[in-house]
Amino acid sequence: MFFWEEMKFNKGTFKEKFLFVAISIMALGQWADSKEMAEEAYVAFVSNFTHKYEYESLNTINIGSNVEYISQTFGSPQLIKKSKYVDDISFAYYLHDKYILTLILKENRVTAYTISALEDDFIPNSLLNKVPSGSKFTVADNTKEIMNFTLDHNNVDFFLVSEEQGKDKLFINQYFGALGYQKDINLSSAELRKLYDQVNLEEESESIKEQALAISRKARNNFYGAGEVDLSVIADSVLTNFEYSFYYKQ
Repeated sequence: MFFWEEMKFNKGTFKEKFLFVAISIMALGQWADSKEMAEEAYVAFVSNFTHKYEYESLNTINIGSNVEYISQTFGSPQLIKKSKYVDDISFAYYLHDKYILTLILKENRVTAYTISALEDDFIPNSLLNKVPSGSKFTVADNTKEIMNFTLDHNNVDFFLVSEEQGKDKLFINQYFGALGYQKDINLSSAELRKLYDQVNLEEESESIKEQALAISRKARNNFYGAGEVDLSVIADSVLTNFEYSFYYKQ
């Protein structure tokens, strides 16, 4: 509960007072839709200082959701791409100021979805049980054991991992990672390039596992996901630096 939701005036909550004052001001201009405008103003006010409404909206998404149902909350995606490797998979992107929501779609069904945080303090609720994620700042903080990972340093710096949840959660995967986009993820391109080159030159080895674990312990987690697809599909869905810069006018 945020402090302004608990704050009481002589009569009513802060929200009620906010709406009363806003509607009163709007009424002077004889605006017929003053209440709706006041509600929108309140949401904008709260969103400016917290992520309350963004988290609530993201909580409505689930694996298996129909894309038409999701559009009732988020509208139409700003961008749609086809997977480069899987014929019947496509990606739908919702480009928010605070995050990028990516739906991995097979026909109209959400087989996985990811959230790329664009603000340092944007930490969405756990995508599987919808509860606050808590103070988990690195990739290693969010995972029990790195079973699978992928990385890149060419189009965009990223380090992504997946973790299968087991029979009790229908073998759903969780995805975590650090994604550059001109943000400080506490990793350098040189560190990623070193591991990337070693992965491409060698078979799986203890040295590679140790390097991946070391990176996971320092990489700032700003990428979250859940779904039924392989980690390679998740990596395929990540926007490149060029795409990010183009669509966000950076």
